[in-house]
Amino acid sequence: MLYATVGPDEHGVTRHGAATRRTLQGLGADVEPLHATDSSDFLGLAGVLRDAVDDGRAVHLDVTDALFGPSPAAAADCLLEVLPPAVTLTLHDIPQAAEGEERYRRRAEAYARIARHVAGVVVSSEHERALLDDIVDVAVHVVPLPVEDRRAMLSDTRPELPEHLAGLEDDVVVFGFLYPGKGHAVALDALAELHRQWGPGSGAPRRVTALGPVSAGHDRLVRELRESARDRGLEFRATGFVPDELSDVALLAAGIPLAAHRNVSASGSLGSWMGVGRRPIVPSGRYVQEMARLRPGTLRVTGVDTGPLDYALAEAIAEAVEDHRRTWLAPGTSLEPGPETCARRLADVWATVHGWA
Repeated sequence: MLYATVGPDEHGVTRHGAATRRTLQGLGADVEPLHATDSSDFLGLAGVLRDAVDDGRAVHLDVTDALFGPSPAAAADCLLEVLPPAVTLTLHDIPQAAEGEERYRRRAEAYARIARHVAGVVVSSEHERALLDDIVDVAVHVVPLPVEDRRAMLSDTRPELPEHLAGLEDDVVVFGFLYPGKGHAVALDALAELHRQWGPGSGAPRRVTALGPVSAGHDRLVRELRESARDRGLEFRATGFVPDELSDVALLAAGIPLAAHRNVSASGSLGSWMGVGRRPIVPSGRYVQEMARLRPGTLRVTGVDTGPLDYALAEAIAEAVEDHRRTWLAPGTSLEPGPETCARRLADVWATVHGWA
């Protein structure tokens, strides 16, 4: 079969597809990689994909609309032009109403067109399946995002972090791309609330660190977050891209791990925290509750139903400051399903869709 990926190597969806393909190959599956650097490059693969399907080969692709065009409609046009109907897709970043009425409408229309065009659709959570069911009536399969358990691989002798990553042990840290709604502003709100409660000289963290690159077009957000922090006597910094050889070290060094993405539907950053043995603070929600059930003991879920989000997060941060062990997974905590389990589940979907079973 062909496993296609589209987009820059550092993009989360592209990385997920490449990692899944490597896991399948490691399990002995006959999987050939096919990569396009962008949507223009992808358009040139139409003949390759058509020939593969004509030869009886399965084709799979990971998709988020932002990688395939300047607008959701353009992305759908691109995909429908290139993809034979016999392919299967994993759809990421499923549209949800919380994005705003107009953006949701445009993205929902595009995802509906894409889902109706192909032979099989996979999403990464039951929450995403429910979101997609609101948009289009097609059969949807769920394969969770895997968590790679890297705890045993992490040596006691680790590379020293560069100067721009110094001080992480004192910070509230949000991992991943920086963009509106990712949780950085909420983290500042929570710190401001904690300092209001504890008073001056309390020893509570004073800085939020965005550990990761700024999403394209959002440089202004960095300035706004710095100004918001400064106005409240706090600090904010964005580290920029952290290479793979340093990311685990940085995650281990972080003082308070936090993941407060406003419209989360499937999160690779949660898996990154778990994979090194950290237990991030996360606001409650349908997806978060699903992940807490899937991997018990891996998340510190805040009870946002009991009050405003900044209060709930402030309480969880306070607990972590008073007992840092709360930010680490208990020994023996399972991180399954891992990469091999999830790859096998995806292969089971292909067997169902293509009648191999």
